[in-house]
Amino acid sequence: MRSILSGSTASFRLIKIAVSIFICASINEIAAQSPSNYDLAIVNTTLVSPERNEPQENVVVLIRDGRIVEIVPELSAYTASETLDGNNYFLIPGLIDSHVHLYHATGLKKRYTENFDALYSAYLEQMPKSYLYHGFTTVIETNADTESNETFLKAEIRPDLVHCGSGLVLSDGYMASEIPPGKLLEYAPNFLYDKYRNGYLPEGVSQNEHFPKSTVANIAATGASCIKMYYEEAIWMPGGAKHIALPSRELITDVVNEAHALGLVVIMHATSANGHKIAREAGVDILAHGPWDWVDNDYNNPTIPDFIAQNLKDTANAKIHIQPTVRSIQHTASMFDYELLNRPELQDVLPNAFIDYLKTDAQVQREQFIEMFGSSIIEDPTAQSVGTGIFRMVARYKRMVGTLFEQGGNLVLGSDTSSGGFGWGNPPGLNGYWEMKDWAESGVPLDAIFSGATINNARAFGLQKTIGTIQIGKKANLLIVKSNPLLTIDAYEQIQTVIINGRVLARETLSAKFRMN
Repeated sequence: MRSILSGSTASFRLIKIAVSIFICASINEIAAQSPSNYDLAIVNTTLVSPERNEPQENVVVLIRDGRIVEIVPELSAYTASETLDGNNYFLIPGLIDSHVHLYHATGLKKRYTENFDALYSAYLEQMPKSYLYHGFTTVIETNADTESNETFLKAEIRPDLVHCGSGLVLSDGYMASEIPPGKLLEYAPNFLYDKYRNGYLPEGVSQNEHFPKSTVANIAATGASCIKMYYEEAIWMPGGAKHIALPSRELITDVVNEAHALGLVVIMHATSANGHKIAREAGVDILAHGPWDWVDNDYNNPTIPDFIAQNLKDTANAKIHIQPTVRSIQHTASMFDYELLNRPELQDVLPNAFIDYLKTDAQVQREQFIEMFGSSIIEDPTAQSVGTGIFRMVARYKRMVGTLFEQGGNLVLGSDTSSGGFGWGNPPGLNGYWEMKDWAESGVPLDAIFSGATINNARAFGLQKTIGTIQIGKKANLLIVKSNPLLTIDAYEQIQTVIINGRVLARETLSAKFRMN
């Protein structure tokens, strides 16, 4: 009996060993395919994200296929192809600049240089990296040029691009005024016709093709996420702008309704109190720029007029999103900041030859600007007096931005990089950081700046499901910074690592200086 039992026991042991080997082999095979294997694990950071009440320590962020798939305690078991040690720094969401123009190069015009093509090419090559260098992992082109978008998207290293398609040019409005006579259909084939006030319509062109239903649908078909309109009174224009028409409130409302029906948001360029008022009434989603200009605007007077103060309050109460774009007017002021082009940080975002051009050929802009606009700013215009007036206007506008926030305004970060016109103060990436500093100097608190550059921007453009916070399922667009951005604005200048769609990039490799080393 004992020998039979012993034999049975031995057989059982052999079977058990065989089963164990089979199970282990199966587990190993499953593990090789298991979702517990990740592309990247980010360790040793403090997580700071705008949806969280406080920073979170001792977690690991796990990434697969460019997405955040798990956020687990530090001692959790996992396997990852790559581990990124955050050196006990801070992990924050990638930033969003929701107002850029990829086709402009700050301060570069053909009329100023014979070397335009080479300078422009070098600028375009560096520009995507410059945005990333300053932490902007998503940029939103609000007036898209198809060729410029395609060039940007071909860059191997670049931020994610969202765009609003080509801006809706009113047939007889501000943008159309820059088009050569008789060339409207050629330059703006998707122009907008205002039937409510018998706007301009070229002979032989169908009205129906230029009503909001058609024009908005055409923009949506280009893959746009938003629609841009313009309400520009051009009060600043010498002699006024009586020849420039403005869109009716009914037309703007029609555009908003058509856009919303297709799931698009509407952003409107408006720099006057009237523009802000009509945007609020028509249901526009986002206001680009503040009401910084008005009739008889005294640039040297620090007082904010009562009707402007009321307008700021009304905009804040409406809860409409607003991009203050302080950098739009700082762009003009840059011509009178004689040390700006010597700042070392420019060397990280602009090629050396481009900076040299700004220091030489581009300088002619200052005198041209004074000749055209100087008498509107000061009675006896000189470089010093005009510059002083512009700086005073900037200071007053910063106070307006602070007031807008205090009243409850919903601010979202857009830098207007690179705006056209006179100046050279909109370098890519760096301009967004300067916009954040302008907000801080305006009295906007650090947590609002952080939210304005991340989740609030994402929500304004309907992107909150994919970007804006550090959460499971969202894109792995992240930054490792040395300081907590809720405690110091300098955190945005202390970026150590940029992660774009799960790809890890050391910040120094994104600098314009890197290629020269």
